[in-house]
Amino acid sequence: MVRKVITAKSKSISIQVPENFVGKQVEVIAFTLENEDALEETVSADKTTTHLASSETLAKDWLSPIEDKAWEDL
Repeated sequence: MVRKVITAKSKSISIQVPENFVGKQVEVIAFTLENEDALEETVSADKTTTHLASSETLAKDWLSPIEDKAWEDL
């Protein structure tokens, strides 16, 4: 993960990514930090945000033959 705080000097922003990001999908999220406390409260209050953000990643681990084998006796 790469996190960078910048001050936008125009409506266009250019970023550089590490070499191992090349050829992969990269999600870029932009928001202002003017009211960072309000943003954190909103994200904390909405528990589904974490669920939606992580379900695809977790499914890669959970939906596998290895996991099926591990849970078959339960």
